[in-house]
This record gives sequence, structure tokens and C-alpha cells, in this order.
Amino acid sequence: MSDATTLAPLDATTVTRPDLPVTILQFGGGRFLRAFVDQMVQAANEAGAMHDGVAIVHPTDVPDLPTSALRRQDGLYHVVLEGVRDGRAVREVTRVECVQVIVRAHGEFERYRRLYLSPELRVIVSNTTEAGIVWVQGDDLRARPPASFPAKVAALLHDRYEHFGGDPAAGLAVVCCELIEDNATTLRRYVLRHAADAGLGDGFASWVRTACTFHDSLVDRIVPGFPRDEIEEIQAELGFADQDVVVGELYAQWVIGGDPVIRDLLPLDRAGLPVEFMPDVTPYRTTKVRILNGQHTALAPLGLLLGCSTVREVMERSDVSGWLRRLLDTEILPSVDGPADEVRAFADRITERLGNPFLSHNLTDIMLNAVAKWGARSLPVLLDAIERGDRAPLTALAFAATLAVQGEQGTPLGFVPRDDAAALTAVRQGFSSHDLQEMVRRVIVDAALLPGDDPRLPAVVAEVGGQLETLRTVGVEAAMAASAA
Repeated sequence: MSDATTLAPLDATTVTRPDLPVTILQFGGGRFLRAFVDQMVQAANEAGAMHDGVAIVHPTDVPDLPTSALRRQDGLYHVVLEGVRDGRAVREVTRVECVQVIVRAHGEFERYRRLYLSPELRVIVSNTTEAGIVWVQGDDLRARPPASFPAKVAALLHDRYEHFGGDPAAGLAVVCCELIEDNATTLRRYVLRHAADAGLGDGFASWVRTACTFHDSLVDRIVPGFPRDEIEEIQAELGFADQDVVVGELYAQWVIGGDPVIRDLLPLDRAGLPVEFMPDVTPYRTTKVRILNGQHTALAPLGLLLGCSTVREVMERSDVSGWLRRLLDTEILPSVDGPADEVRAFADRITERLGNPFLSHNLTDIMLNAVAKWGARSLPVLLDAIERGDRAPLTALAFAATLAVQGEQGTPLGFVPRDDAAALTAVRQGFSSHDLQEMVRRVIVDAALLPGDDPRLPAVVAEVGGQLETLRTVGVEAAMAASAA
């Protein structure tokens, strides 16, 4: 085994990075975007279908360690993809060289501004998590920059509109990868709302509507992240002391909707990459988010309460894999529209991917913004059951387990919750007061999962609160067995 200290560092002194025009401004430098969007851009550049560089923007004022590590490596890193193709184990390694700039919107505003005013810029890509595309009343568009992501986009588009004198050619295409319904459509609505509230004028609003395009998209690739347990072996294989390697599954799918102009701006499919362009992503979204992401959202808190640390570890438990299968068959699939044979085939592929022996996806990573994720991925399953006059106890238990991890049960495996501040406050105060039903109601309302006057709210509270009571009384293994009975 090679000692990493004897290997060459990975940076601009050891690798000649191509000088590419920055045409893509990427909000978010997390490992998913880097193993998905940036890896695809790199592959398309190598295939000759594109010649594009990426600027990564860290969009919040919270320190970001992955982005810091990437800065030290001058934007260079490797992606290792592993999986099974045609019954054979496949491993692909890519050195990503398309990232040209890493910048913090907060603290490096002038660098950030020069990037978004560049005449070469064509596309914005974002993954600010489910908690990123939110409406923040009164967010100041004159701030450098505004606080929320939608306000940042409104401000940069207005700055660009004025800088180029309203030239339609200066418009941008915005592709959102956040796992919320109508992600880019929602962002566009908030941008126009911020513009109206700030009095930016009809001319700017018209330019946003006609010169800019907003594209809902669905992303699909499991990206566990940094391979801590295997890093020395991987670095020896690479020949570099790469401190920012990203590991992901071989499978990928990117479905991009909206104006077909995006295919010319991001011609990834012409490089043979798994990207599909269609007018409306809604049917695919519902199937993918509920089946894949919904199962991830369920197994993460349960796995943590069981003392597991990775998806692979928790899926090796027959009680969990059996519980998850019952969740899929009895609650998730009945909520998904479409031809039954196609939906089942998709679900079977997801089950196979969850059991990928090459992946060690950390449960604590999946738990980031867990309340918002459950609201986007799993709450619709519970609401569908309620509207059918049915129950969804397994879906409810998943949320109860999420609340238990964040509240009464402490921090399993060193997990520190990062979630909606109002939701976390409600969880902690609720466990302290022991009024679990009221705590559940407050979390759902305060995190804007449902409005307080929604007629379905009492049934949701009763279902989740009941599962939480069971979880507290008999423990996680017995609660899983009871919910699946």
C-alpha cells in the first residue's frame, strides 16, 4: 500500500488543467453535483460534444468543507463509479478538469459578480437541497448577495439585465436539480415575485419571461461521497494524493424539461450520456422521487437508530430489507401512477441499486435536511393513503424515526442534525414537553410541510404521533415489526 505522503498532490502544479470558457455557473459544490453534472460535462468535453467550463458557487454564508478541499486542489478531483452492467462488475474512473473556478457568494462577492456578468455565461445549474428553493419575505435584493437562493438569482439576473442593456442574448438557462416538485418552475415564480416586491419594473420581468428559460429536471445517481475507508487504496491507484475523491454508482439518469433550447446549451446526450430532454418531467419525477428517494428517506433514520452507518450495512439486515420491501409494495407503489409493469420494473431496478455491494452511502449524509426531504418525498404517499381512506404506517414510522433521531434519541453515530431551524426547535421543545402529538403538528406546520388549516393535518399528526409513541415505548425493532404487521 502506498503512503499518501509519497504521492504527488492533485493541483495545477501536477496536472495541466485545460483553459475552458466558463459557460456554466453551478450553485452548490456538494459531492452529488460533482459526481453527476460535472462528471458528465467532463465526459462530454472529452467526447468533443462540449467545450465548457464550470464555476462552482458556494451559495450560503455557512463554511463548506468540500468546497474548501476543492479549492486547495484547484478544482481538480476524481470520480470513481462502480456498479454492475450486463451482469458484470464495472468500475470507471474520471479525472474532472472542467471546474475552472470555486467562489463564495458571501465574502467574495466581486469575484462572484464578475462570473455572473460574463458574456460567456449561458447556464445556471443548482442543487441547493430541498431547503434551498424557498420564499423569504423581505430578502434584500440590494445585499451583496441576498440571503436566499431565489433572491440571489433575482438579483444576479437583474444585474445582468442592466449590465447588458436588456439584450435578449444575455438571458440565461436555469436548470434545477433540487428534489422538489416543479423545482425550476418554483424558482422562476419566486424570482418574479422578488422582482415585483423590489419594484424592478415590467421591463425586467418581461426579460426574465422571454430571454431566460427555467428547466425542471430530475436527477438520479446514488453518490455516497468520500471513500474514507478505501482512500489510501484509491489514491495509490490514481497516483495522486487526491483528498476530494467522490465515489458513486455507475447508474445515472438526468431528465431535463422545458424549452428545447437547453439541448443545444447542454448537449450531453450527444456524447452518449444518460440525459433525456422532454417537455414535462412530472411523470418521471413522481415515480423516481417516491420510489428511490422515498426509500432512502425511510431507511436512513431507522438505520441510525439501529446503530448502522451506511446504506450497505443497513440493507444487509433482513428485518430492514424486508420492512423496506413492504413499504415499497404496500404504500409507495399504490401512490404511483403509470403502467403497473413499467412501475414495477423501475422499482425492481431501484431495489437492486440499493443493494449495490460497491457503495457505502453514509446514512448521516442522507439525513441532511431530513424534514424537508420527508415532506417532498414521503408525505405525498401518506396524503394519498389518507385521501383513499387508507393508512400508511410505515411511511409515518419513517418520519417518527427522523424526529426521534433529531430529538429524544440524541445523536446516533455522532450525527448532528442540519435541518430547518424552526423544525429543529419544535422537535427539541416537543420532546422536552413530552407532548408528542403537538410536537409533530408544530414540526409539520413550522417547516411548511402542510398549512395549519389543512383538513388532512389531523390525520397526518395522528398517524406520525402514534408511530412515535410506539417507537418510544417498544424500541425501533419492535416498532418496525408492528408497523409492517
